[in-house]
Amino acid sequence: MPSLFEWVVTIALPLQLTAVTYYFLSPGLRLDDIDATSTAATAASGSTFVLQWILYIFLEASYGNFFHALLLVPARWLARRLPGAVVPDGGNEKAWAEQEEEANDDTLVWPKVGSLDRLGRDWIVGCPEKKNDDGMIHGSVNDISREARQDNGRAGQEMNGSSRVSSAATLKSRKKHNKTQSKQSPAETTSNALSITQQTQIQQKKRQKQKQPYYLNHARGSTRIRQASQRIAAAIGTLAATYVMCSISPLLTVSDIGLTPTTHILSDLMIGFLIGSSVILVLFLFELSMGWIAIIGYFQTVEPKEKVAINFSWDVLFHVGVAINEEIMLRGWMFVLGVRGVLTSFFSHYHFHTDEIDVDDADTNTTTTNTTTDNNNAIFFAVITSILLQSTLFSLLHFHSPGSTATSLINLFVGGIAASFNVLAANGSLYLGIGWHFGWNITMGHVLGRSTSGIPMSCAVVEVIPNPKEGMEKWHGGMFGMEQGRLVSGAYLAGMGLVFWVYGWEGMEKCVEGLVG
Repeated sequence: MPSLFEWVVTIALPLQLTAVTYYFLSPGLRLDDIDATSTAATAASGSTFVLQWILYIFLEASYGNFFHALLLVPARWLARRLPGAVVPDGGNEKAWAEQEEEANDDTLVWPKVGSLDRLGRDWIVGCPEKKNDDGMIHGSVNDISREARQDNGRAGQEMNGSSRVSSAATLKSRKKHNKTQSKQSPAETTSNALSITQQTQIQQKKRQKQKQPYYLNHARGSTRIRQASQRIAAAIGTLAATYVMCSISPLLTVSDIGLTPTTHILSDLMIGFLIGSSVILVLFLFELSMGWIAIIGYFQTVEPKEKVAINFSWDVLFHVGVAINEEIMLRGWMFVLGVRGVLTSFFSHYHFHTDEIDVDDADTNTTTTNTTTDNNNAIFFAVITSILLQSTLFSLLHFHSPGSTATSLINLFVGGIAASFNVLAANGSLYLGIGWHFGWNITMGHVLGRSTSGIPMSCAVVEVIPNPKEGMEKWHGGMFGMEQGRLVSGAYLAGMGLVFWVYGWEGMEKCVEGLVG
């Protein structure tokens, strides 16, 4: 649990940043009041947008941290009481934090014993080869799984600290070992100690080689609930920071960033979910047909004592938080603020005003006004620049994700572009993008058992295993998952095409008009 000082900082920091935000932004210029012919006003407005970017990032982080501290208390309380829970001792804050931040739980054994027996030898990694009576060489995952289960089971018991039977057995074993050791000579004792040390080193090396031979990261349900609480807290923090900023800032409103309640909320969410999940399903079936992955089970948990329905609910909460947090922050606030900031910063360069040219008409002796303007060029430049900026930020947010490479970052950059067009197609509404994001992630990671940006899994409706054969990782994505495969950029673009097929182009034209005020 956080100390009293940490609680004070957690509560005071958002309040202080809110006061700072109010101090800097409340007297700011309104977008409607900006004089297009004034270079000074343009510069001041441009700096105001940059300042809002910076303040929003700090405010969103502080609010998220505050709500995380609040939700973590009940999440840890509930985690202790889940079936199959393995958690640290109550007062060991460091151990709690380490477990909640881990990408993969090494105490879990996956795949399960016997789950690969029906697959060919090419799918078996790190297993001893055996010759049967027919002289053929066969491999089975059972041997390595049994050994790992014994070692990891002991590690899990130590972490849990709640198994009295195992503690008593360990104590009895140590007493017996001490008695035997006391009867031995010093030389024999030293030799045995060296032998034990060598054996331990060998076992450690074996476990290092055996670690994640099939790429995927896994965690217990008792860990996933705490990770889910962190993501939900981040989403609440994003919502709170957004509403605070919009109530203070004279340049943006909640309606501007696409959060206004409308009659289309449910339909946008559902359409986004269906498009995101269906694109992933098609890509999954293609991977399956190509032999890049194989199905090894259905409705499975990594820890046998846990329940699929319970674990799946934590994954749903986790990805609801991810979708709300990232869509509002990036495609809402950052995208809209970027468009308006670029427009005001490059105002004079793109002549965001109208020139009138009088032309005499000899027949009617009337004056016709021909309006020439660079408005469209300025708007196009601002929208494209903001799309590229937020897509870059979206990609870089996954830089430290497990298994991330240049390929995954490029794919996510394309994904950020597609997500921006979701907003444009839906006339500025974020609900389509939130539905897409959630459907994409939950279907990929926990319905179809594929890794989502290296996020650990505790269960899957369809349990799959990526092909460990050399060269396959570039296709199925390895530890990072589909988003590191070479086909996912095309999947993003296909999904974007489906969005415009459903919504048409009219919404984008209206959205652009709203973006530029």
